Amino acid sequence: MRLDNIDSDGHADVFLDQRGEPLHERRPDVGTQAGIVHLHARDHAGDPDWRRETYERFLPEIRARRPDAVLCVSTSGRTFPELERRAHVLSLTGDARPDLASLTLGSLNFRHEASVSSPGTILRLAERMREAEIKPELEVFDSGMAQLAHELLERGLVEPPLYVNLLLGGPNTAPARIRDLAHLVDSLPPDTVWAAGGFGAFQLPVNGMAVFAGGHVRTGLEDNPWLDHSARAPATNVALVDRAARLAELAGRPLAGPGQVRRALGLPVVPAHALASDP
Repeated sequence: MRLDNIDSDGHADVFLDQRGEPLHERRPDVGTQAGIVHLHARDHAGDPDWRRETYERFLPEIRARRPDAVLCVSTSGRTFPELERRAHVLSLTGDARPDLASLTLGSLNFRHEASVSSPGTILRLAERMREAEIKPELEVFDSGMAQLAHELLERGLVEPPLYVNLLLGGPNTAPARIRDLAHLVDSLPPDTVWAAGGFGAFQLPVNGMAVFAGGHVRTGLEDNPWLDHSARAPATNVALVDRAARLAELAGRPLAGPGQVRRALGLPVVPAHALASDP
C-alpha cells in the first residue's frame, strides 16, 4: 500500500550489533532490515512540507505497522531556514510523535543551494527537542560540526548516548576517504553511536568503510538515486538497504534487531504486548 505525503527521497539507517544481530529501517516500503526510518513530508504539489499536519497523515499508520521501528522526522534548513517552521514537527503527539528528529550542526553549501542553520537556530532546535523528549539525530558534514556536538553535550542540550550521521563525499563536505571518516569519528564525543553515508557514487564506499570500521550505515534515495552509477541504474530504498545488509554479512556483522537499536540509542523499548497486536 502506498502512503501519500511521504517523501520518496528519505533514507534508512542500518544498525549492526557489535557482537552480531539484526535491524529495522526507515520507510514502510524498505522492508525489515533498517533500524531507523528517516521521513520527509511533501505537499500535494510534491514540494517539501514542514507542517505537523502533513506528518500526522502517515506517521500513525507507519507506527501501527511497525510499532518497534525508530521513526525520525526532518528539521532541515535546506528549504526552510525559519525556526518556527523547522520546529513545527516537534509538536507532534500520540502515535504521530517521532522518536528522533534531525539536527544539522551547521550551515553548508550543496551543489546548487545552501542549507542554512545559524548558531542560534541550532541551539533553539536542540532546546525544543529536549523539551519534547525527542532525541536529536545529529547530522555532521565536517569536523567543525563534530566539535559543536561537544558543546551541545556540555550545555546539557543533548544527552548521551549521542546519535550522529556522518555524511561524506559532497561538494562542500568532508571527502569520502578513510582518513576523513576516521578523523570525524575521532572528533565525536566518547561513546557516540555513529552511522556514515556518502553522497551519490560515494554512498557504497562510505557504507563499506562504516561497516568494516565498526559503525553503522546511513543509506537511501535522499543521498543517492542510483544503484549502479556507471550504468545509471535507478535505486530504491529497499535495494540500497539490502545492499548494506550484504556488506554487513560479508563483514560478519549481523544486523541489529529493533529492540537492540532502541537500547543502543537510549530509547524506550516497545513492550511485547504492543508488538503482538502489530497487524
